Amino acid sequence: MARVDPEALLLVGRVWRAHGTQGEIKVIPETDDPQRLAGLQTVHIGPDPERATPYEVEAVRFQYPRRGPIALIRLEAVAERETAESLRSLRVYADVAALPPLRDDEFFLHDIIGLRVVTDAGAPVGTVHEVMDLPAQSIAVVRREGAADALIPLVPAFIANLDFDAQTLVIRPIEGLLD
Repeated sequence: MARVDPEALLLVGRVWRAHGTQGEIKVIPETDDPQRLAGLQTVHIGPDPERATPYEVEAVRFQYPRRGPIALIRLEAVAERETAESLRSLRVYADVAALPPLRDDEFFLHDIIGLRVVTDAGAPVGTVHEVMDLPAQSIAVVRREGAADALIPLVPAFIANLDFDAQTLVIRPIEGLLD
């Protein structure tokens, strides 16, 4: 199986632990749509994209406990519990090209890193340095020159416009957001 450029790999989950005795793994999805995992033919598992090993996917099914969906994934090269257990706590990546296409109003969180941030009044704020994907919402960490980083919730109340062509994120700041 050919290796994929690490830059093309997107984090889609984390191996929680082995499941059963036949080599299945429990994966905590790192996506707002866990069903994206169901269509994957290959996943890449490792501590980071550069060291991830590709695995053919035999089957994907889901459990829905109270804390959120869990993907149960059977991998072709993993047939026993011990091998599955050796993958515990590793990250699960997918080739972006293998994922279903996004709708017009969707984007990958990593796509906004590097965007220039301005207010709806046109004042420059900084550049998106990082995105924190928290349980309540995602937060853009905006690096500002001469000031502390600003944390901008990525929710409609704060986002006026997202223009990938202009590489700009326009925000609606409230009092105290940029202090």
